[in-house]
Amino acid sequence: MLLNLFSLQKMQTMISSQLLIIFSSIFIVFSIQASPGAHGPNGEHLDTPNKVQALVNPKFEGFTEAYELVGELLNDQVLIYLHDFKTNVPVKNASIELDLDGQVAQAKFSEQLGAYSLSEQALLGKLQQSGIHEIILTITTEESGDLLFVTLDNSSVLVRGLSHDNEEHAHFPWHIFVVGLAVFAGGFLLGRQVKGGKS
Repeated sequence: MLLNLFSLQKMQTMISSQLLIIFSSIFIVFSIQASPGAHGPNGEHLDTPNKVQALVNPKFEGFTEAYELVGELLNDQVLIYLHDFKTNVPVKNASIELDLDGQVAQAKFSEQLGAYSLSEQALLGKLQQSGIHEIILTITTEESGDLLFVTLDNSSVLVRGLSHDNEEHAHFPWHIFVVGLAVFAGGFLLGRQVKGGKS
């Protein structure tokens, strides 16, 4: 009987030490992260997501069998990028006419921008008003012509979170501390229980 009690205590000690090793390993694995405040080569924080707020200009897009088009409303102009649908090559010598509620304006190609630019103030004023604007674009080239119906949603200022929240460093990972403390307390109590059983 004494032999069974001795082997039972030895087995309990062995199991408790193995559990302590397992829980300690789990704690170490889950607590491994980039060190707080680690910086990359350009000074960026490696342990926090970058958050910066950037205004996104309202855009419209459309395509037909021959062309694909993207337009962007800026403060002083509308930029229109026109590409051949099949080859994705920019189309340079086209005539683009923009019609908004019966008001028509012609976009001019700018080699410097690589896009068509429209800067008629009356039309820009309408497009910059809050709301959804339906636009008809007439595209003509020497070979073909097309009509595109697009929608510009300028109903709210679009803000995309690229994030940084003016925080210097990441917050302390309290959940890892609590798990580590629980593992330590469990091992301590189990060790005291085993010691108490031996005496």
